[in-house]
Amino acid sequence: MKRTALVGAKVAVSVALLAYLLSTTDLAAIEDKVRAADLLDLLCAVACFVLMLALATWRWQLLLGALGAPAPIRRLTASYLVATFFNNFLPSNIGGDVVRVRDSSRLTGSVATSLAVVGIDRILGFGALYLLAAAAFVVAPPAVRGLAGARAVLLGLALLFGFLAYVFFRPGTARRLMSVSRLSSIEWVREQFDVVQGAVHAYRAQLGTIWIAAAASVALQALVVLYYLAVARGLGIPLPAGAAFLMVPLCTLLQAVPVSFNGWGLREGVFAHYFSQIGLPRASALAFSLVGAGLMVLLSLSGAFVWLARGSPSPAEPGDD
Repeated sequence: MKRTALVGAKVAVSVALLAYLLSTTDLAAIEDKVRAADLLDLLCAVACFVLMLALATWRWQLLLGALGAPAPIRRLTASYLVATFFNNFLPSNIGGDVVRVRDSSRLTGSVATSLAVVGIDRILGFGALYLLAAAAFVVAPPAVRGLAGARAVLLGLALLFGFLAYVFFRPGTARRLMSVSRLSSIEWVREQFDVVQGAVHAYRAQLGTIWIAAAASVALQALVVLYYLAVARGLGIPLPAGAAFLMVPLCTLLQAVPVSFNGWGLREGVFAHYFSQIGLPRASALAFSLVGAGLMVLLSLSGAFVWLARGSPSPAEPGDD
């Protein structure tokens, strides 16, 4: 009952935000932007999306391999497509992570280990978003550095990632936190913590793999920005690349706040505000956001076909490639 009410509240927030934005924007201008879209540029955006999926799957395979769980790329690609579909059509991105944890647990032999892999994967992704945004902030002109919330978000994330790095590179810190919080007194929590710690120790012993995965994460998030730049170009919107490399990561980080249905409405509102700050009209912001997000949703439907085609999941076989 509570879950249904929460989903209903998120849908209501998204509908209310979108209704407000669309009712206060020139809809004809949005329609003109969409109708005049350049197909070639949109195909470039599709190519960026495909490369994003390929790179994300390879990063996942790399992290699994570091734990001695060789994973067939074909099976991981199918799993990632299904996860992407659920990320876009369920009320939160957690649904896609559940798919990946379930599928990779057949390779690692442990749900907790698979959860640690997906967790590291997520942290590296958000860390890459932060690095791109921070770098763009440093080199951006004053007008772009003045984007609402940029300084606060970047400062807050610097503290968060600094803490996570300290925990990762200082063995024993996480165990001390468990002890202080008294979670270690709960047997099930302690057992799962020990499994996750085993995965973390394995990654500490293979820092080269972590650095490669981190570099892949930066390249992946750069592709996300290039995807949106291709959408902007296709819609004839003069969005500066320097602004996009700050704006897109910031918006992605902000829409992770679970107050709307998969960021709908919140994402459009943030882009509308950012566009106005750099002198671009709201109609352009809404066309940019709706087409960019909508195209990703359409492309993720391929995951639904994979999900239906594979039927009941079976354990991965070593012979697959």
